[in-house]
Amino acid sequence: MGVKEFIEITRPSNALFSGVAVLIGALVAGGGFLDIFKIILVFFVAIFACAGGNTINDYFDYEIDKINAPKRVLPRGAMSLKTAYIFSIILFVISCLFAFMVNYLAFSICVAACFLMYLYAMTLKRKPFSGNLLVSFLTSITFIYGGTAVGSYRGVIILALISFFAMVSRELVKDIEDLKGDVQKGAKTLPAIIGGQKTFRLAFFFLLVAAFLLYVPFITGLYGYIYLGIVTPVVIFVFYILYTLLKNNKAPGKIQRNIKKAMYLVLLIFLLSALIYRIM
Repeated sequence: MGVKEFIEITRPSNALFSGVAVLIGALVAGGGFLDIFKIILVFFVAIFACAGGNTINDYFDYEIDKINAPKRVLPRGAMSLKTAYIFSIILFVISCLFAFMVNYLAFSICVAACFLMYLYAMTLKRKPFSGNLLVSFLTSITFIYGGTAVGSYRGVIILALISFFAMVSRELVKDIEDLKGDVQKGAKTLPAIIGGQKTFRLAFFFLLVAAFLLYVPFITGLYGYIYLGIVTPVVIFVFYILYTLLKNNKAPGKIQRNIKKAMYLVLLIFLLSALIYRIM
């Protein structure tokens, strides 16, 4: 066991995504050069907290991952369960220490988020729908968390809402993708209870709401016609994903990856819009 396994189990791309999401939230909210120290701190808060969440998730999912993801660090025997557990707690503690250096609000949110991630991995992930809602909530508040560093929430509330609805949709599709292993290990996910077809329809609804919310910044006057022009192609891409949810629901892996791509594009658009309208 080497450094590679410790990095791998944190799913660094996901952890980095959380850090970038916080940065974008801070910049969209109006953060500038004077806030740079706190922005850097919340960037690392998000990275370490997410890394801890991913690690503790793999710890509790060990038996299921032996079926669904046998090449991950723990199922293939590259790290012991005890080591993974201790490592996750260390990551959570580091994230909270960084948060304490920001302000008390940031620290309180971080402690609550770490607790919820632990609770999600331990029990709520296997509960129908509540786990999907929780992980989507935790993802969406990263943008609001960026606002805590700069003392402003301009634009980040709607970004958080868009992220929440898109994430619920993606989580539901992921549950369909993992249905075989979840059923074998007794996890009571929504597809295991109501079936894949009805779960696809529910995922369709949440993604549809996210698509319409993309136009709220223009309707409310937060951003103007430049935003409208660059967000519309993304909305068209989202509607393509919605079409595949209805017509080609045999490929949940591809669908959830497309939702993730759309979310990346939305983050980029909000960042560009915030920078453009700050300059204008």
